[in-house]
Parts: sequence; C-alpha cells; structure tokens
Amino acid sequence: MNKYISTPLLILLAGISALTPFATDGYLSAIPVMANDLNTDISMVAITVSLYIFGLAIGQLIGGPLSDRFGRKSIIVFGLVIFSVASFFIPYANSLEMLWGIRLIQAIGGGIAVVGVPAIIRDNSVGKDSARLFSLIMLITMLAPSIAPSVGTLILKLLNWGWIFTSLGLVGVMVTIMVIVIMPKVAKLDKSVKRGGYLSVFKERRALGYLVAQGFCFSVLMTFLTNAPFAYIEHFHVSETFFSALLILNVVGVSIVNRINHYLLNHYEPNQLLKLFLSVQLVGAIILVIATAFFPNNLWFTVAGFVLITAPIGGVIPNSSACFMHYFGKNAGIAAATLGATQYILGAVVSAVAAILSHDSLWPIVLVMMTATLIALFGATYRSQPLLVSDLEEQV
Repeated sequence: MNKYISTPLLILLAGISALTPFATDGYLSAIPVMANDLNTDISMVAITVSLYIFGLAIGQLIGGPLSDRFGRKSIIVFGLVIFSVASFFIPYANSLEMLWGIRLIQAIGGGIAVVGVPAIIRDNSVGKDSARLFSLIMLITMLAPSIAPSVGTLILKLLNWGWIFTSLGLVGVMVTIMVIVIMPKVAKLDKSVKRGGYLSVFKERRALGYLVAQGFCFSVLMTFLTNAPFAYIEHFHVSETFFSALLILNVVGVSIVNRINHYLLNHYEPNQLLKLFLSVQLVGAIILVIATAFFPNNLWFTVAGFVLITAPIGGVIPNSSACFMHYFGKNAGIAAATLGATQYILGAVVSAVAAILSHDSLWPIVLVMMTATLIALFGATYRSQPLLVSDLEEQV
C-alpha cells in the first residue's frame, strides 16, 4: 500500500540528497589551486572526494538506527547542522591533515541527514512506485552536479576556493530551515526493529545482489569524479572552464537515462532494467579500454567513454535502491544505512585506489571502472529476483 508524499516534501528530499553531489562536484575545478595553497600534490587533495564519501558511510551507519528510533525529521536536522558548521570551517584549514579532518566531520553530518531520504521513500512506497520516486529524486538532484562545477569555477575566479565551502554551508543552513518548516513529524517506528539490527539486513539473502550491484556501480561514478581533474586537466590539458563544461555532458547523460528508466518502468520490472543498464555501462567501459589503448591522445573518444559508462547510473541507482529496499518494510532506516554505507565505502576505497595509482596514466582509472562494472553486473545477475506481489504484500 502506497501513502502520499507531497510535492514540497519530495522536492525537499531531493534537496537533501543534492547536498552530496554539490559537496563532491562543487570544488573539483579548485583542486589544483587548493593543492598549491596547501603545498601538496593534486592527488592528495583529490582524496578529499573519497574521504567525503567514506564519511558519508559512517554518518549513515550512525543516522540509520537513530532515525528508526527517534524519527526521520529530528535526525535529519541533526545531521544538517553538523554538515553546515563543518562547511564554514573548511576554508580555515591551513594544512592537508586539517582539511581531511574537517572534511570528514562535514561528511558524517551529511551522511546522518541523507540516510533519512530512502527510509522516508520506503516508509511510503514499494516496488515500481518506489523506483519511480527514487528516479524522480535522482533527476532533481542532477541539477546540483550540473550547476555545482560552474558555480564553483565562478566563485574560484571571483573570490577564492574557501568561498566554495562557505557557500555550501549557507545552502546547508537553508535546507535545514526548510526541513524544520516543511517536513512533517513522522511517528517513530516500532522499536522491535532493534532486535534484528544490521544483522537482519545481511540475513536477507535475496537483497544482497542488489547491494553489490549498487555499491560497485556507484564506485564507477566516484572513480570518475575523483579522477576527472587528473584525466581532463592534467592529462588532456583542458582549461578549468572547459573542464566544468565536460562534466555537464555526464550529467546530461545521467538525466536522459533517468527519464528513459522512468518511462520503461511502465513496461518492465526494476530488476530487469537494472541488468539492462549495467550491460550498457559495460559497453562504456569497453569503449574506454579501446580509447586508452589505441587513441590515447583523442580527448573526445575518451569523453564518449566516460559519458557512456556514467550515464547508465541514472537507471541503475533508482532500480537497485527500490529492489533492495522493498525487502525491509519495518527497519527501513537500518536498511537504508546499510545500502548507503556500502556504496559509499566501496566508492571511497575504489576511487581512492584509482587516484593513488593514476599518477601519469589513465589505465588505472579505466581498469578500475571496468572491474567495478563487471562485479556490479555479476551481483545483479547472480542474486536478483523479480519483485513478486507476495513479497510486496509481506513487506508493506
């Protein structure tokens, strides 16, 4: 049985989710400048992207159980406050270690807040309806990564990189106020969910394939975002402004696939579409291999590969999220934390490995993305099952 989610609440949930891509994309063009100011290598500053994702995982593991126990709204506000305060302090970091530390705190706050989004969706929907809501929120949040690099570049040229994070803190404050005003206070969930805890999630074997699929698919995206400055600015020597424009191509690709997925959900099940889009992602990985091996100096061939390997994420994430979450009707907070933490930990580790290895070659990036895609496709194929009506009735 599906409940009603108002349009303002849906947009607010998208706004909370958008903080993550804004926090990861908004300062990418400033990474070389930050590295110069902090007297360190670009790769060391680029790791702050992976570090943020790792912190999001920690935050979700904290916020998930708390939201099941104390309600979604209060925990979301708590996380947003931490996120906003840390954002204001980042510009005052005078060493790489201090930058890493404050960035981690910022990420933990973001994780505590964002884990409430999939939990609220699962509280109110299942099956195809859940997949459509995930798809719609993902489409709205695409505005953040499409705007963030350009805004970040503009702030960098007019002021300095510190103001990028100050602006992020101001956005966090605005979203916090909106949560307080718009989001209804939802009754606490049944405290019996505490008996199962995180172990209950891993005992549900039917959901594990979707967990693997989403985690490694997300790793592909994070590997691209973490290493895009090296690939485009350092390897192909494009300008910071052109770099921001190239990132928009990836956002457009994800948005188009997202809308295609929304249409196809009228005719196919989420698990079927999940495997379809992961297969398309594999084609993108193959193109990247060909481009790197035979056309290493051709920017546009590489760009085409990057766009094709990231665009299917617009269909993979909504479907894998819906497929995974539908098995957890009574402990949606813990399930959402498990899903989010898994994808962020994998994304952080995989993208960091690619960043560390890619000092003077694109091969580590390409091979890491190819491997992650194959594992994601294996997970979706090995464990995924149709979402039966009996399953949905049992979970509602």
